[in-house]
Amino acid sequence: MVNPLLVLLISLILAYIFSEVLKVFKLPRVIGQLAAGFILGIPLIKQVLFTPEINSIFSFFANIGIILLFYFVGLEINVGEFKRYARTSSLVAIFNTGLPLLAGFLVSFYGFDLSLIESLVIGISLGVSSQAISLDILEELNLLKSRIGKFIIMSGAVDDIFEFLLVSVLLIIFHIAAGSAYLSTIVLGIFAFMILVIVMRSVLIPFALRQFERENSPTSLFMGSLIIVVSIAYLAEVFKIGSLIGALVAGMLVRQVLLTGKKHRPWEEHSIARSVHLISFGMFVPVFFVWVGVNTSLSGVITNLPLIGTLIVIDIVGTVLGTMLGIVLSGNKFREGLIVGWGLLPKGDTELVIATLALTSNLISLKIFSAIILSSFIVTIIAPIVFNRLVKKYKRTVM
Repeated sequence: MVNPLLVLLISLILAYIFSEVLKVFKLPRVIGQLAAGFILGIPLIKQVLFTPEINSIFSFFANIGIILLFYFVGLEINVGEFKRYARTSSLVAIFNTGLPLLAGFLVSFYGFDLSLIESLVIGISLGVSSQAISLDILEELNLLKSRIGKFIIMSGAVDDIFEFLLVSVLLIIFHIAAGSAYLSTIVLGIFAFMILVIVMRSVLIPFALRQFERENSPTSLFMGSLIIVVSIAYLAEVFKIGSLIGALVAGMLVRQVLLTGKKHRPWEEHSIARSVHLISFGMFVPVFFVWVGVNTSLSGVITNLPLIGTLIVIDIVGTVLGTMLGIVLSGNKFREGLIVGWGLLPKGDTELVIATLALTSNLISLKIFSAIILSSFIVTIIAPIVFNRLVKKYKRTVM
């Protein structure tokens, strides 16, 4: 048997090398990590390295990575920003999520004769987006504080909330479709979990954070935050809501406690977010993306091209057109809508998580999983290139 540490070492080295190479071309690291997974997923290599035992270990690491990822997303959700820019950001989020979701569902269901669940998974996968890649480009061009930068930041914040709702709905559907819970059980579980969350937000989490901060150590505070997220993720799993929703809620609660408490301690929130970012994106999240790439089947790409091509077109047209509609209807310029649309187009973590959850729950086939991953991969390569050119033209006109 191959030593698991050797497989982990090879995976991390390849993920790092590919990510660094793609950084030169201003492409996101997730593309490099997926590419490393594609290489390791070549049948001859996969058969040697990824035995059932090692695959089980990687699956566990990947699950930890997903939980930490959603915890970090929760820490980054700013409800105050949502209230401040509610109208414009809500319109953008509704249209750039709704159009590709609806189009993806209808085309999959009627055009490719897929099942209701499979079509829904595809639709929701196409509806999510990530603005982090575009923010790097804006920062490099000193446009973060421009109108375009503000539109992307505030729309991205609301998109996070929409993605939270979409994943929540999808996880409930997963449980019902898998026969692990009835609708009435899930509704009762959600109600009980909400009550528990209110109690934890008001009493337990503030008390726990006070205990953890007594040592005045970032390490102690980070460990305490991990105890909180694992506890809430476990409770969410018990109530049939899903550990990912629990992790995301935990992040939102910790942020709220640290930013709205009597002492108003934002430095602690930043310390926790920084620590979670380092440990998750430094190891667990790359392992997750490599694991996704390893489990993506490239053998049937040619026969799967019609579906992959269709998903790419729906993703690009639906997201860009939806964003343009939201921007224009809120009283802003058409050109700004076009730029923001391409800025919100790149795919990131959530789409891959949704596809992985659906695959591991046996709700979609490997063929559909591979189509979602490959279309996301291609769109995330195209979007930053187009966005970069549009932003550079925009900068020349406004400067």
